[in-house]
Amino acid sequence: MRGERYQNGMVMLLTVLVFAAIPLLVNLPAWWFLWVPVEAALAVLPAVFLREVDIGTSPRSPGDVRETLSSTLRTAGVSMTAAPGAVSAQVNALSTVRFRSRITEAGAVLSYQVRPTVAGWALLAILGVSVVGSTVAIVLTVALAWQARRFARVRGSSAMAASAPASTPSASDQVRGLLVGSLSFGLHMAEQAYEAQRKAYTDARVLAVLGAFVLWTVLLVGLFLALNGLNLLTGRWETPIIGATSAAFLTGGVLLAGMRRRYGPPLSRYGGWKDRLGDAMGREMARTAPEPGSASSFELLLDASTQVPDWLDAQRKAGLSADPGIAFVVLVLTASCASMIVNALYAALFGTLSIVPIWASIAAVLAGITAWIWYRWRRREDTRLAESKSAWDAHVRALRARMDRFLEEM
Repeated sequence: MRGERYQNGMVMLLTVLVFAAIPLLVNLPAWWFLWVPVEAALAVLPAVFLREVDIGTSPRSPGDVRETLSSTLRTAGVSMTAAPGAVSAQVNALSTVRFRSRITEAGAVLSYQVRPTVAGWALLAILGVSVVGSTVAIVLTVALAWQARRFARVRGSSAMAASAPASTPSASDQVRGLLVGSLSFGLHMAEQAYEAQRKAYTDARVLAVLGAFVLWTVLLVGLFLALNGLNLLTGRWETPIIGATSAAFLTGGVLLAGMRRRYGPPLSRYGGWKDRLGDAMGREMARTAPEPGSASSFELLLDASTQVPDWLDAQRKAGLSADPGIAFVVLVLTASCASMIVNALYAALFGTLSIVPIWASIAAVLAGITAWIWYRWRRREDTRLAESKSAWDAHVRALRARMDRFLEEM
């Protein structure tokens, strides 16, 4: 796991462990020396063995990087196993390192992930189940990770250095370099559009679930009051629960289906372009010809030029979903502003009119700060998207001009 997926997974895991520790802290505080190491092991082991770390970037294709790495490992006498898109090398009897190379807008990136062997998993499981051995399991995991990191850095760096080009590029190589650079820029824009829409889709689903929960709460309270009045002790909850749950599930299902219908086709389209540009970039870096009947890389690049406005518009439509930091600040300020407005309404209802202007003034200030932050972010985002469009046009113009000069020289 890499990047945001790894971070989100670890946040979810730590949240679960924190909530699991609350009853243990309340009921078994004297036995902390037993359950604290177990919880720590449940956090450390996934943090180490699920993380994928980047080593470096190469101008060669991912296949060339893997072949060079395999040759380096064989020369060093390291036991290795090749798999599609990856190479696994054994560090010791308890751990292996899985190398993976993938195409990105920066080139072929080589990364590694620590993985225990069967004997390693068995030993860690025995230590974890024994409870008293959880601390030893943590120490062993950290030691394996440190040794694997040194192994991966040395072997991976050697392979990356061996795969670096050493000769001066010819005219055709310069054209190919410009083509790869343009494909790289297009891949970056397609990835940004895909990620922005994916985050917007995730946020929309979260809002749909929260909306369904709010609807369930309002209907539950409303139906109970309508059927039983304020009789909380002897009132019957069966009908309100059934009615509120049914309405919430129906509404949530309709909202989720609508979100899937709205975001599904664009995500599929952006993902398809991301794959096509990535494949073309890898093909150009490996200097292989396209499959018969398929478009050339230059034709694909020209076709991608027609999609650039859509990619930029996708990032614009994603809004604050593409910037979680600003989104969090706006959310906190908006919630605070709403809280001040509710306080002002309560003060007005209970007759304390003297403090209403205070709450209203604070709400106005918070609303003004929120609007100012959003406006500045919107202007900065529009400027960034305009610069991306200009940079793309410059890439394509430079590639056209260099290809024309190359054909004239030929």
